[in-house]
Amino acid sequence: MSSIIIQRSSTGFRTKLEEASASDRSQLSTGREGVGPAGEQRLHCVGCVMEVLRAWFGRAGVGAWRARRQVVWGTCVLVMVGVIYLQYAPSGLLDHPSAPRHRALNTLYSPHEHEMGQQPSERTQVQRVRFVTGGEGSQSGPEGNVDTHVHDDVDNNNNMNSINEEAVPSDPASQQHHLAVEGLQRRVAERRVQEEQVAAGGGNAGEAGAVMLPQQDLPPAGVWGGGQYRYNPYGEPVYGRTDRPNYIPAHRVVHFDLKGAPPKMSALLQLIPWLARQGATAVMLEYEDMFPWRGRLAQVAAKNHYSRKQISGLVAACRSHGLEVIPLVQTFGHLEFALKHERFAHLREVPEIPQALCPSLNESLWLVRALVDQTMALHPGARFLHIGCDEVFQLGECERCRLVVRESLFLQHMKAVARYVRQKYAAVPLVWDDMLRHVSESAMQEAQLGQLVEPMVWVYAEDVYRFVQPSVWSKFGQVFPRVWAASAFKGAFGEQLTVPNVRRHLDNNLNWLDVMSAETAKFTGGFRGLVLTGWQRYDHFAVLCELLPAAMPSLSVNLLAVSHGYFNASVQGQLYQALNCMQTPKYQTWLNLDADPFLWDKFSWCFFPGAPVFKMTARLDATRRDVDAYLERVTRSRAWITDYNRRHNYSSPMRVDEDLEELPARLHSVTLLLKTAREALAEWFDDWTVGEWLEQHIWPLLNRLQALQREAESMKAVKYWPARPLPLLSELAAFGVSEPSTVDGQGRQEGDGGGGRT
Repeated sequence: MSSIIIQRSSTGFRTKLEEASASDRSQLSTGREGVGPAGEQRLHCVGCVMEVLRAWFGRAGVGAWRARRQVVWGTCVLVMVGVIYLQYAPSGLLDHPSAPRHRALNTLYSPHEHEMGQQPSERTQVQRVRFVTGGEGSQSGPEGNVDTHVHDDVDNNNNMNSINEEAVPSDPASQQHHLAVEGLQRRVAERRVQEEQVAAGGGNAGEAGAVMLPQQDLPPAGVWGGGQYRYNPYGEPVYGRTDRPNYIPAHRVVHFDLKGAPPKMSALLQLIPWLARQGATAVMLEYEDMFPWRGRLAQVAAKNHYSRKQISGLVAACRSHGLEVIPLVQTFGHLEFALKHERFAHLREVPEIPQALCPSLNESLWLVRALVDQTMALHPGARFLHIGCDEVFQLGECERCRLVVRESLFLQHMKAVARYVRQKYAAVPLVWDDMLRHVSESAMQEAQLGQLVEPMVWVYAEDVYRFVQPSVWSKFGQVFPRVWAASAFKGAFGEQLTVPNVRRHLDNNLNWLDVMSAETAKFTGGFRGLVLTGWQRYDHFAVLCELLPAAMPSLSVNLLAVSHGYFNASVQGQLYQALNCMQTPKYQTWLNLDADPFLWDKFSWCFFPGAPVFKMTARLDATRRDVDAYLERVTRSRAWITDYNRRHNYSSPMRVDEDLEELPARLHSVTLLLKTAREALAEWFDDWTVGEWLEQHIWPLLNRLQALQREAESMKAVKYWPARPLPLLSELAAFGVSEPSTVDGQGRQEGDGGGGRT
């Protein structure tokens, strides 16, 4: 029918077109009077063209009407092609390897460029930045490059003094911060002028050589990642500064926490050359109960500990790839792995808590020396030995220790252990610094700690100065010639996390570089290096947190950052190569740590060591959220499979069936995830560790679903139900709620006379 209508319409249209053409020809013929031959020819051509155009447009309209479906489909195809191109093609708005090498953590421009209102396209100047390495007089980068490098960035002197007035934020809070930064710059400039005047002997700034401190009205802190920027005593921003040389630690140490969940030695040996290629210079091995203790210490070792041959092979592999080995053995606190046993329980500072050693017992020093001797026997020639001494929560509490000042008690024990290490093995003892932060400078000087140990200052949060203030750095600088720093690449932001938050760890490491650059002048020998810790348990009794294979992207990101002194798109090629990513458009753009802080989206298609475990954690996260949402809906939002219904076995079979419709799919999903996780973890860990991790993270999901299924099926099996009210929960009797006396058929209690409950 539609074709007949179209045909009739086209016929009528052609008739009208012919009539119009005849009319035009008559008009042209009447208008030819007074026109020459050339003009007549032009008019004839114009008429022919008009006739052809009208005929063509008529046919085109009919054709378009007939082919409307093809037009619609063609338009859809073009739109889809455009969307796919925008999704996967490299965008010019994103950073790429040729982009300027600014020091921003994850943005297209640095935090200072945010404050200045400067856009990335405005960064056209090139600055030469000298790379500075801390400690031991080294001035070379991770691969022995020369100490200068062309660093494409904003000219920082101009950047700190020029502000784009048109880019002042309209948001009141942002505008207030913007004005505070301007005031900060003015105060800094005034202070520098005053210092120059004092140095020249002029002005009225007091004694010659005095430093004029600014007013205490510091600018408001800038927000980043849920935390806040802090400022040094001069009121200048410390983190994210672009007007300093890029600081590269002389030693870049990767810490392996092996306690209670030892990776297979084959997996560790696979990582050694990988670490060396990414810029690591040393590894720190914390064995705890994974060490093959012998003699009286034999029962301290775990059942699945490493063999002596395995440890010797690991040490040899590290040294063959140029990685120094630093063993770590606890000698004061965190001795649960030894003090938990009955044989050594009498050495506890507090009998009920196997955490800290009593330093007043002679046998305590014997235990420490035995631990040190056996450790050093498998690490011959080690230059450094980390002796722990952190988080000694129980100190000065037993009857003997109460007679000594806690500060002196701690220093005496540390001094005895450090002297033993130096005298017998000529190794430098390293200690965690947290117990020394509140010890007076005079007490440390009197104990001669500066000649015995080197502190390792550890802060795993983004804001380093919040935990170690500039005054602590000044105090340490008066006591110790050299110092170490310790950041983290995993195991610091949640006791049961399965994968690290890369954004937070990157902030921590880059802020550490800023702090090391600012504080290194306080020490005659500067910073020895930076240790990237990777904790696998928070202590001996804690469950597992992020496993090593799941943290490989975080380790790669942070190790590259501290090995270059910055982290941005200029290291894109190295990062993707290290993680063995495919050559696709997805890996021609830079990271987005704001939207993808765990990097599940970015690196789920890469094939680095441990990639199956990393991908499995993303699947676990999605499955866990889905199961939790389902259980929340059917047990709390809806009203037929609640705890009350299951406890009394009382519900509607029809409603129970409705709520169980989605249960089989989730049971299948969790069961399949458990099998996948077992296969992925088996490449890295033995069955003990695999079983512990599955029991901790996946088994609870399966157990909850199966329990719900059993109880729901039990409710469905009921054919007859009792009259209400149902029996009260017996445990409520402890709170004065118990069942009243028997109720008769009229809703009255026996003997009540209808007056209500008593």
